[in-house]
Amino acid sequence: MIPELEPEDFVSFLGDLWGERGWETTVQERANGTYFIIGERGDGRRGVLFVFPTTESHVSGQHLRRFVTLCGKKGVDVAVVATQGAYADEARKIADAKGIHLLDRTTLEGTVEEGGFHHVLRKYTGGGPLDPILAKLRALGLPVPETLPFDLPFDPAELQARIRSRLGGYSDGTDDSNADGPPPDGEGDGGGGGRFDALPVSPRTLLPVVVAVVLLVVAGSATGALTVPGMGSGGGDTAVSAVSTAGANAALDVRWNAETTDSVTINGTTYDAPENETFVVVRMNVTSLSESPEQLSQAQLALEVAGDRYGYQPLRNSTGFPSAGLFAPGESREVWTVFSVPADAESGTLLVRSGEDVPGVKFTRDTAISAEATEL
Repeated sequence: MIPELEPEDFVSFLGDLWGERGWETTVQERANGTYFIIGERGDGRRGVLFVFPTTESHVSGQHLRRFVTLCGKKGVDVAVVATQGAYADEARKIADAKGIHLLDRTTLEGTVEEGGFHHVLRKYTGGGPLDPILAKLRALGLPVPETLPFDLPFDPAELQARIRSRLGGYSDGTDDSNADGPPPDGEGDGGGGGRFDALPVSPRTLLPVVVAVVLLVVAGSATGALTVPGMGSGGGDTAVSAVSTAGANAALDVRWNAETTDSVTINGTTYDAPENETFVVVRMNVTSLSESPEQLSQAQLALEVAGDRYGYQPLRNSTGFPSAGLFAPGESREVWTVFSVPADAESGTLLVRSGEDVPGVKFTRDTAISAEATEL
């Protein structure tokens, strides 16, 4: 996931991405704090990117319905909605039905990776060319530094492009077309449809990649053992992020951490994940900042994986949310919940479901919290 940006920077970043894809853009700020990025191409195509720039934004179904009507009236060819916040389930359903692309910080990370647009992102985040790689490793919980103590003799984005060129039109066997918004007139990386493991790649071709990996290991060794949980054992971890619904005006401050496991043991009882699924345990230290009682129940939480939302996994005779998640003014208490998601899930986003009684929540990752399901 790309880092949180200031609202104005987020809008400019999106405009620059469209510019890289061949769009001439203009930006219109609206009275309610949202933006329209209007794009035109030399072939006459017209596009509109509807931007909700804050992390507190919540894009509703009504927003999508109005946008669909507007695009129909204006003859828009490419319609996109982007936010640093969250989408309501209804909004996602309307977007799927009407062919509207939805972007968030996770899908935008894919855009940057696939298009080699790290130089665009660095304009707004600073740092060096290796920072996107280090950020991914940190998201997996690996002990890598914020920056490397030395400079690389190459640009990783340029190296990636050179490797792709050497590999011709081969892909990795997956189809992620149109996953990141408006494509450049159907262009792709090639239609070979082959797989990397079928290529006769020479050691000379792989040498720069090996060097880059070695550099990462050396950098990581300065801060501790660099290991990837699950690798080598046939399993894998799900990288978890969270979307806040409020900032400074939050009613609940939630410091959290998460881990992936095949089973949890609570007070001597072991609960195994269903077949072809894995547990994601999320433990939270919740502090009420409100002057009145606030409720954050398990039913209000969801873990979104690949566009699907998963509710909490009930565990018989055990709960991590005593008192039904009710918090008195000023109270601070640890709670936990468990989600059961597909075993091959690579990433997930913790979020609060929309609703009239849902308090504003600010999520902050805290690796000092042990993500365990224990008797409370």
